[in-house]
Amino acid sequence: MTRIIKPESLHLQAYHILKEEILEGEYKPSERIVEAKAASKLGISRGPVREAIRMLIQDGLLTYNEGYVRVYTPTVQDVVDIFQCRESLEALAISLAIYHITEVEKEQLTNNLQATYQAYEQQKTIELGKLDQEFHDIIIHASKNKQLKELLEVIRTKIHYMRISMVKGEFYPSFVSEHERLAELLFKRNEAEANELMKQHIKKGLDGVLMHIEKAQSR
Repeated sequence: MTRIIKPESLHLQAYHILKEEILEGEYKPSERIVEAKAASKLGISRGPVREAIRMLIQDGLLTYNEGYVRVYTPTVQDVVDIFQCRESLEALAISLAIYHITEVEKEQLTNNLQATYQAYEQQKTIELGKLDQEFHDIIIHASKNKQLKELLEVIRTKIHYMRISMVKGEFYPSFVSEHERLAELLFKRNEAEANELMKQHIKKGLDGVLMHIEKAQSR
């Protein structure tokens, strides 16, 4: 069982532990989070847990209603809404990255694409998922926009949770060739086409998630 390390900030440790447990599916949608129980599990007082819960409510992973704290239960409309936000923000990210990307980040994208092709040929689904996220993270970081990075971190967390809670992590899009084209347009500084392709790329991801949600709900 994961427990708190005393010398470090207690509420931040509690926050990260609870967040990880939610994202890994240890807590189910709508499940109640009891402050005293969580504090006992972590071996700390209720104060730091209370602050951690407040932070998770701000993240949107927990909700407070009628005096109870529960794990967020996403709806299909929530999925559509969050992907619409992601679409606009990641299109902005690649537009900014065109003007701010470094040679080191270009090399990171190239290495990512090579690793992605290898994982794809070997059908390593888990590895592909990590490489997919890494590709987008490199572009977002290359935007050099701190506020944009923070907004997209919240969105990424919620999308991950939605996939775990609604389709049990089964969703996985085909993206290899699109990533290659996005990198090509980025390197050529073709902002208009890169921006549009990123929007199409995110929309395709939304279509895939919705398709898998429909399948999961029909079982």
